[in-house]
Amino acid sequence: MFISALIFEILNPRQVFVMSSLAFLTFALLVGSSRAFKTFKAEIPNGNKVPHPCKANFMWPGVGHQNRFGGGVNNQFGLDFKKAGYWWSKDICQADSDGDGLTNGQELGDPECAWSVGKIPSRTSNISHPGICDPYNSPLCSLKNSFVECDMEEFVCPRLNDTADVNHVNLTFLETTIPPTETNYYCMTFDLPNDQDYHMIATEPIMDNMEVLHHILIYECEDDNSTLIPTPQACGMEAKGSCRNIIGLWTVGNPGICFGDNIGFRFGKNAFKRVKLEIHYNNPLEKFGLKDKSGIRIHYQPVKSDVQDLVTVILGTTLFEIPAGEPRVEVDSICKGSCTRLLVRKPAKIFGAINHMHYLGSEMSMQLFRGGKKVADVAVDRSYNYDSPVVHTHSPALDLFPGDEIRTKCVYSSLNSPRSVFYGEATKDEMCYGFVFAYPKDAFTSHYCLTFDELDVCDLYTGKPLQTTKGECNWGAFTHFDENYSPPWTVQVKDNCRMDGYCRPQCREIVERLVKDDPCMTKDASTVINWRLESTEEGREALARINGCLGAMMSADPDPGHEDDGKCGVDECWEYCQDGHTGSGHGEYDSAPKMAAGWGKVTLLGLLLLKFYL
Repeated sequence: MFISALIFEILNPRQVFVMSSLAFLTFALLVGSSRAFKTFKAEIPNGNKVPHPCKANFMWPGVGHQNRFGGGVNNQFGLDFKKAGYWWSKDICQADSDGDGLTNGQELGDPECAWSVGKIPSRTSNISHPGICDPYNSPLCSLKNSFVECDMEEFVCPRLNDTADVNHVNLTFLETTIPPTETNYYCMTFDLPNDQDYHMIATEPIMDNMEVLHHILIYECEDDNSTLIPTPQACGMEAKGSCRNIIGLWTVGNPGICFGDNIGFRFGKNAFKRVKLEIHYNNPLEKFGLKDKSGIRIHYQPVKSDVQDLVTVILGTTLFEIPAGEPRVEVDSICKGSCTRLLVRKPAKIFGAINHMHYLGSEMSMQLFRGGKKVADVAVDRSYNYDSPVVHTHSPALDLFPGDEIRTKCVYSSLNSPRSVFYGEATKDEMCYGFVFAYPKDAFTSHYCLTFDELDVCDLYTGKPLQTTKGECNWGAFTHFDENYSPPWTVQVKDNCRMDGYCRPQCREIVERLVKDDPCMTKDASTVINWRLESTEEGREALARINGCLGAMMSADPDPGHEDDGKCGVDECWEYCQDGHTGSGHGEYDSAPKMAAGWGKVTLLGLLLLKFYL
């Protein structure tokens, strides 16, 4: 019974997930042009951050081309860069290719012309396009910019014109003032028609202020009596309470989603009657006074016997780190066969999927395996662009059986990032999610198959221990807190350790014993243990007390038991040791306490899952 509350739901027969022809054209452009710009954008400063001149939140990845995805005719910057031998020289940096009065270096964040490949540019924000004259529609620039397309893609959905019983409802925010901070999430609930059962057959964005609009999610509310948000309220990125299953989504660049003839999300009299709309606002310049009243238009029709009930299944991970200055960082997540045997009650169908990362994302794939062999690509973006999402469709739909495995791979390029990047809510953070559209809904016991380092959602439910060099780590008992219980080690730490940075003898004895003897205090288990502890107030306090003592210990004696100063003397010092090795057999010591650092905030789905195993 309990596992059915934790896991997901899929759907059945032959369906086709129809997208607009323009979206398919976008996919063709992405695939056909990937080789044209993928390499060269790493050869110029901030090559992955060049914005579209007239579409807010859109990027122009094919910087040297008139086609923003790359390939085909070069713009003037592309011609100049080609003439320079595809090399960021002082001459190309000081040139003004688009003739708007700013040098290419000024536009790309290298005004001193000091950048070279592999280095971080002196400026990583306020980037402009060196091949498009700005302001793009001024008398000086309009003729030069004749190739620039500023209109948004039109939403095309033939199903809406094929029947007379299709209706729609607009779910739009009341006018909301956006705070002068970079990242904000606002939520509002809406009641849907419920005189009978309906199927939602298409969704279309209603875009008001594209300067701040980042993405929109629609959650079904299973208990419409428990959740009411009549006006937009700050809510954070979260799927919680009775509103946690995603039935609709929009991201920048998506004109809308149109489902096939025989599928849809059921709502109404015998299903959910209320939905929660969640909008992510991105205000990187932290402007005052910006307002928005965006939303989603839902197209629906009365339920028909031959129309299958849909579900959105979410894959991926929230535990990863993308170091700065790396050309390629891979993050893998596997929804294992042992988990799908619990999640998938009976054979189901996958008819479509969308990959989702942020602006560091360069490639992403979801692949279906059966018996250890790949049987299909669920969604593959060999050249990923956040603002040009592709809905990958399958006709006929892919079979999904209990015991199948879905492998997700997210690839990032952080060459122009001045900092390490983790999972997070902000646009400057990153994500690794796959959204899979499947049917029938009753085939699934949950909508999520996320992974958390070595564990997946089913491991969290079953309490599967972590295997470490010192034996099994029972992470559940080691990190469990409730009103009546705290792990014994945390009680000892609280009684003997302070958070003032001093390591008193009693505290040192406890910390040394934990580090030496407990399997959960090894580096093998650190990712999961840190994540779990950081997710509760009591866990964060325990970490702070341990870190205070560890930091003092390492500062006073960075190499206990060794003569080489500045080296780690204990293998289990976790992140105090770098990955490199020295003659002593230990890595260089990094003085900053990092035991709990660097594994990202646990929000949205991560926090949602905590309720199932805390």
